[in-house]
Amino acid sequence: MAGGGAGSVVNGTPRRRDHAAVPAPLPDEVVQWEILVRVPAKELLRCRAACRSWRRLASDAAFLMAHHRRQPSLPLVFFRTRSNDYAAHAVVDALDIRRTPAARRPVLGFDDYNKDRRSFTIHASCDGLLLLSLSNHRFYICNPATRQWLQLPDLTGGSVAALYPHRPSGDYRVLFWKYPDNKSCRVAYYVLTVSSFQGQQRCIGLPVASPSMNKDRSWWHLQASEHPPLLLHGCLHWHAFNSKIVIFDTVAESFSWAQSPTATSSAHLLQMDGMLGIGCIDTATMTAKAWVLEDYEAEVWSSKYRTELPEEEMMEDGKCVQCLYGKVVSENGDMLLIGRICWSLSLFHCDNKGDLIQKFLWENVDPKLLGISFKESLVRHPFFQRKDGSRVRLPRFLRGL
Repeated sequence: MAGGGAGSVVNGTPRRRDHAAVPAPLPDEVVQWEILVRVPAKELLRCRAACRSWRRLASDAAFLMAHHRRQPSLPLVFFRTRSNDYAAHAVVDALDIRRTPAARRPVLGFDDYNKDRRSFTIHASCDGLLLLSLSNHRFYICNPATRQWLQLPDLTGGSVAALYPHRPSGDYRVLFWKYPDNKSCRVAYYVLTVSSFQGQQRCIGLPVASPSMNKDRSWWHLQASEHPPLLLHGCLHWHAFNSKIVIFDTVAESFSWAQSPTATSSAHLLQMDGMLGIGCIDTATMTAKAWVLEDYEAEVWSSKYRTELPEEEMMEDGKCVQCLYGKVVSENGDMLLIGRICWSLSLFHCDNKGDLIQKFLWENVDPKLLGISFKESLVRHPFFQRKDGSRVRLPRFLRGL
């Protein structure tokens, strides 16, 4: 059979096609996985109602973990409406600066905020969970994406140093400190396991690595809300005021410290290229600096960049902006700065080269950088499950959403 086309048979043998073989279609579940794993949490919850296969996939534990890993780590910004009333509306949003214009993703909302009597403090962010306290001294852990929450009464009277995952057990733990009694001037550190329904706290004292560390009390009072720790290599890291980085081994539960390349109080830790990094913005000189710890064991630091901030581009109607403070908020070196013009506050986004990417000015709204990043998660946690199945009114920080 001569002159056969594609797919013809010669002497009883199938002839190879002249063009490349068309690949077999991917299974529907693979296609659905690759699409849905990229969808933000809020939209993914809506997708569950589309069909049974989407609901089954978007409820799978492995899928939810993969979805969480793909979510961006975004800086949290507090927005308060200026008002003469007793109570004002306030929100905490994750600012997606990857987009232009940047998108605000709602995280927490207060419809009765008052800075004197009805305020709040976000102490820590970890794997889509937030640890916060209200002005009534009650502590809560919550997942804003799922609106789940749990009160942690055993933290009352303590100061939170960190919220972290304990990898060997799979639990989440809170490291905090308080004074054991009124007579002692030394603090003691405690570990609280969130999944422990007995609410037991375990005292680990004040471990020290050297006599000099014991004499220097500046590191005793670690505040996660002021200096958020960074989890790397199974250890928590804080930048202290004395050119030191305090390190806490989450498995051995022991403290140590390393040398920092800067002593400035505005320095803050972040992960850069998989390494421990330090960012610092000096609003007095309008410069930004960053370092990375290239050799973790030998404590070898190197300069990542030094950048001049764009003062002229940040002017508003020919008026100079008084920069109040700023932070490096991504491992790429993106910076957010708060500036004041007369009585208005503006938010500026600059890249690591000092170029102004975007300027934000909201009418009658004051922004505040919290210095904490948030990464959405729909992963289920057993400590949120209520055994009695009763419906409880949402706490204040979720009612204003």
